[in-house]
Amino acid sequence: MTGFKRDRGKKIALGGVVSGLSIVSLYLASILPTNRLLFFALSSIFIAAVVIEYGVSTAFSTYIAISLLGLVLVPNKLMMHPYIFFFGYYGIIKYYIEKKNSLILEWAIKIFIFNAALWIMYAIAQVFIAQNIVNEYGLSFMAVLAQIVFVAYDIGYTAAISYYRKNIRSRLQK
Repeated sequence: MTGFKRDRGKKIALGGVVSGLSIVSLYLASILPTNRLLFFALSSIFIAAVVIEYGVSTAFSTYIAISLLGLVLVPNKLMMHPYIFFFGYYGIIKYYIEKKNSLILEWAIKIFIFNAALWIMYAIAQVFIAQNIVNEYGLSFMAVLAQIVFVAYDIGYTAAISYYRKNIRSRLQK
């Protein structure tokens, strides 16, 4: 087998494993009444392995495949919106943002992208789900809470990438 075919086979295999793990996470987010955010976060972390191993174009193709498969396989189609509009591509965007080598600029861009995605999901929900999705705490409180949760998510994402590079990647390359 030539090197090209072997590399192509490895890309396809990793893409398949990542897609499967992501779909399972999204399925669980869809059917379980609690821990949805945890499963969305988990579904997004797998893309980082594809970015690290085979680059952005392969990761983007995997994101598209997961999004389409999720729309077919996940029972609650509304549960795919957070993945499609934010979690699915975040690992790809994070890769580019963290090349800036300016912590303040990186965080400003990340928070801007998160808020843009949050606003899009909120606008879609307002139109298609309910006219008023604000709970008893109010929109401002929920927005501040979302920022805090996002920062924790990004820090956890970075830790997961570090863990992958230090512990999992070396085992995969054997």
